[in-house]
Amino acid sequence: MINTAPPNTIDQLFTAVFSSDLSLADALYRNMALPEAAFLGTRITKKMLNDSASHNGIALSAQEKLLISDVLQSIEWRYTLKPDTVNIAAWVTDQLDYAEVALLHVRLKPQPTASDNQQHASFTKLATLLHKLIPYPLLVVAEQGEALALSLADKRINQADKTKWVVEHVYHTPWFSPHHLSGEQQVFLLDFSLKNAATLHYYALYQDLIAMLIALQTSSISGRYLAKNQALQHVQAVAHSAQPSLGVSVADQSNSEKVALLKQLASLEAELNAIRNKLKKETQMNIKMQLNVEARQLKLTMAGIKAQL
Repeated sequence: MINTAPPNTIDQLFTAVFSSDLSLADALYRNMALPEAAFLGTRITKKMLNDSASHNGIALSAQEKLLISDVLQSIEWRYTLKPDTVNIAAWVTDQLDYAEVALLHVRLKPQPTASDNQQHASFTKLATLLHKLIPYPLLVVAEQGEALALSLADKRINQADKTKWVVEHVYHTPWFSPHHLSGEQQVFLLDFSLKNAATLHYYALYQDLIAMLIALQTSSISGRYLAKNQALQHVQAVAHSAQPSLGVSVADQSNSEKVALLKQLASLEAELNAIRNKLKKETQMNIKMQLNVEARQLKLTMAGIKAQL
């Protein structure tokens, strides 16, 4: 007898949506519920990037030029989200310009001799450069082989020169490999959709997409990605034998508050590692005792921050 029961686990939901007959990127686009009207499909050449830098008075460093020539394979402006392609209002103020959001599909050249960390560093540097060079709010979808990664960035209008943008903070995911996805990464990819983001205006939508990237980052600390989608929340609650969340992630904190906590945690982790290194070399017992006290205090502070995430 054929089993026709609806999928009721994250694995089953993920398999149903991210089917193996599609690349991870194509399945992501389908899951994002991007309408055909938003499809653009325009190629951006490397020359265009260099010309954009020159036109906007941006002096590319030698490393940035190498990113364009040696790491970047191709860029396609695949989708444009704006009021006449997706029925969401623009949001334009003296400091913000979210009249539209550009979705770039980026392919990176193979790096067979590079480590996983080096390949991810290449992606983050290239994505950060694209956010700087292209004067729109961007969703960067990068592919390297079968792997996929995403990047977004907070941008504001430069008050000293209204023709330029200031990139305030850049957000990146890890590489998603279709054959090595964690449960939390599966939930994130299922959750990452226009259906689960705010529709009040494009700034609210973009901030919700950023919130999803932050939720993925905090899940490595808390052990659980807090989905916006209520159906996913229910499946997660069943799996964790817990109550579903109320559609609010990380204790009602804003994106900037969550980022501040993550930065503070990273700083404290660096301090703790420095103390651990000192302890390995220290021979005087009284100094060792003092370092242990400092380490315990740092751990308590870090535990308090983790409890908020």
